[in-house]
Amino acid sequence: MVSKKKGLETLIKRATQVTAGDVYVLHGQSNAWAIDYDNAYNDNNLPADAQWVRTIGAMHVYNKPAIYPEAENTDWYLASGKAPDIRGGVQLVGNGMVGVLGLNIGLNLVASEDIPIAIINGAGGGGAISAYQKTTPYNLDDAYGRLQYRLEASGLKHNIKAFIWNQGESNADDTVIAYKSALNQLFADFNTDFSFEKFYIIQTPPGCAAKNGHQNVREAQRQFAAAHTEVKIMTRHGFPINPITADGNYFLSDGCHYHAHGYEVLADWISNLAQHDFYNGSKDYQAPQLVRVTKRSAKSISIEFTKPVTVQSDLKVGETIYSAKDNLFAITSKKNIKILEIQTDSESSKKIILQLDRPLKIGETLTYILDDNYTNTTTPYRGPWLVDAQTGVGVVGFTSTIK
Repeated sequence: MVSKKKGLETLIKRATQVTAGDVYVLHGQSNAWAIDYDNAYNDNNLPADAQWVRTIGAMHVYNKPAIYPEAENTDWYLASGKAPDIRGGVQLVGNGMVGVLGLNIGLNLVASEDIPIAIINGAGGGGAISAYQKTTPYNLDDAYGRLQYRLEASGLKHNIKAFIWNQGESNADDTVIAYKSALNQLFADFNTDFSFEKFYIIQTPPGCAAKNGHQNVREAQRQFAAAHTEVKIMTRHGFPINPITADGNYFLSDGCHYHAHGYEVLADWISNLAQHDFYNGSKDYQAPQLVRVTKRSAKSISIEFTKPVTVQSDLKVGETIYSAKDNLFAITSKKNIKILEIQTDSESSKKIILQLDRPLKIGETLTYILDDNYTNTTTPYRGPWLVDAQTGVGVVGFTSTIK
């Protein structure tokens, strides 16, 4: 940009590496933050497409007031796959960072669509949903205000393709009503302050050693998604085995966070969903959702989903082999009923049939995925699952009355 006066030109500002593309916002707690625990995303070994993934400002830990100068930074960067490594409280902010999940969403879309992608990660590294609610506009002392400030400075707050919400681990003790109410309030504020074409909610899976499990959070997230046409739901159920660990585990030893493989798979699913929604992709990666649970006979249940589903094979974890029929379901919040058989309905690939060892009672409920661990263990549940027969994305967790 130059000014011209009396025939003399004066340089006012020069911009280099200018791009134009699509914008995605990632938000939530530590699995949206997505630390590079495997140290696999160093700047010197990123693919060439990384130059087309950009971000603005800095990631900032959720539970600290503004850390300056990073909190007010509005410079643009080539996006880094790192996230501040908050373990031990050493690194709480990071300029130009978007985390492993964020970077891979960007890389995937650059590769498939041949356009630049901005990923703005407002995640906070932990915290209940209350830590992400709006207080006062542009408040740099809280997570909502810091994200709002960055999006305002970017000039892109009304041009977001998808807003991606990945949070819930810290709300395991909430009731369904409490979490859904908090989520509805946050969603209303997002809709007031920003404009986005789609809102992707990532359902909270088993893990993180919650005493009471996350089934209430999952049900709240399911009900929320069903109530809003612009919301699509994705899960973290059904990840394939990790090829770089001896036992195929995608969890870290804490049973809560992931090796790079877990974040990479989730990024693949999210970017594939975006390809379907925005770029004429042919395959819908939204997770299969519950339609209804019905009593088929005195001792059998039919579960219908929105898409064809299949049952994963037994999974060996350590020295134990786990099956879907023995681990995935609970009646009236208790695993005190034996499922004799689980199979796909011969008349519809969208239905699963459960054969039980006792007659059903009036008013009983069925929960898909109860608690966080395999029964009578401290090992976080990681399969087998019910999954989309085409994409492998895991079915949405639910609790529903048996009709």
